[in-house]
Amino acid sequence: MSLLDISKWAIEEAMRLGVYQVEVTANSSLDTTTRFTKNAIHQNLASHNQSLSVKVIMQDKKSGISLVNSIDKKIIKSGIERAISMAKVSLSDPDFKTMPEPKNITPIKGIYYNETAEYDPEEKAKSVKFLIDTAADYNKNIKWSAGLFTTQVTKLAIANSLGVGVETEYTNSSIEIITKAQTIGTEGSGFAVDRKRNAKEIDFYNVALNAAEDAVSTMNPRRIPIGEYEAIFRPEATTLFIDYVGSLGFSAKAYNDGQSFLIGKLGTQVLNNKLTIWDNGRDLSTYMPQAFDGEGVPKRAIMLLNGGVPENLCYDNYTALKFGKESTGHAPISFGGPRDSPTPIHKIVDSGDATSDEMIQETKKGVLITRFWYVRTIRPDQGTISGMTCDGIWYIENGEIKHPSQQMRFTDSFVRVLQNIDLIGNKSTVKVTPSSTLPMLKTANFRFTGHTEF
Repeated sequence: MSLLDISKWAIEEAMRLGVYQVEVTANSSLDTTTRFTKNAIHQNLASHNQSLSVKVIMQDKKSGISLVNSIDKKIIKSGIERAISMAKVSLSDPDFKTMPEPKNITPIKGIYYNETAEYDPEEKAKSVKFLIDTAADYNKNIKWSAGLFTTQVTKLAIANSLGVGVETEYTNSSIEIITKAQTIGTEGSGFAVDRKRNAKEIDFYNVALNAAEDAVSTMNPRRIPIGEYEAIFRPEATTLFIDYVGSLGFSAKAYNDGQSFLIGKLGTQVLNNKLTIWDNGRDLSTYMPQAFDGEGVPKRAIMLLNGGVPENLCYDNYTALKFGKESTGHAPISFGGPRDSPTPIHKIVDSGDATSDEMIQETKKGVLITRFWYVRTIRPDQGTISGMTCDGIWYIENGEIKHPSQQMRFTDSFVRVLQNIDLIGNKSTVKVTPSSTLPMLKTANFRFTGHTEF
């Protein structure tokens, strides 16, 4: 039986047991990971996982959710019974109206590749060896590389008791590498990543070369003063701000819970007029396009931010009915727990016309940043976050990179950062992250509040 057939059987079983409505999400994935460190593969993992999530709604609007890691009918039945038991002791939700009814969904071509599904362990080992050797050959000071190479094949089916019944199959793959350069008394670190649905399209050579170049160029870093700087963000850094814009701005739940920085500002100039952001789950330029969301509602393109002006919020079926709107197809896929807030995860930022070199040339006193880590939210309503830079960071003065910098801690508002955009990178700077397709950005003000030792 297919995952969709199994899901429909589970719905029939749940309805037979007296539930009012039921939603089933079935998933099957084959995940492989090759990890390497100190120039050697040290771990090869492969896992085949199957799961089925059941959400039941009783007549009194009480709900229960259960997840089973099997598609065996006996185990599924026990999961349904467990969900019903939980529903009976839960609180009634007066805001629940109904699950979504079926709508026409056009499948997306180009999201599944046999090349990814059939990328065998020997091929992966050869690719990793090529990556390591390419980095090592770049410079005598390159000491080692570490990272991971992953491939994933996913089958997904979503169905409910109102007639929704959709399924899809897709692939994705990624290579991440951190390369270290060392001489006596100093070390440099470079990071690079490439993500493709077709693993054979990954550019191992340029990934290795970029990481090695950054590793060598970040040796002998100097400490720069705490304060405000112009800042150029590579895409892996830019995605941090754009993701926060999505989750803390355009989620209908965050907006109506008072957690959004956009409250009362829809249709007004909020961010820089150079910035335009779409969300389009069907766009093949995104990492994992989908024809439907976690409730089986069709995905479509919506304008989030038009020239700095927010136009639309993202709704799932629950929030749409609660606030008198229509679902925009932004229900996250739920596996055994309460569904997260509706959030845009296929964001596309319009590119500008600046090259990375031009951004540097236009900087009087600033920094070039590769990415961030350990970032936490401080004030969601103001967009204030804090975290640290990671891997390559360079100090720029009068249009030239002067030297690498030691790592820094920042505390700033992503709203302020995106209000003060100077330049947006052209198409040559665009990269794909798990949640966004976006270029480099340059901002006039970015606030460093401390130094870090790692």
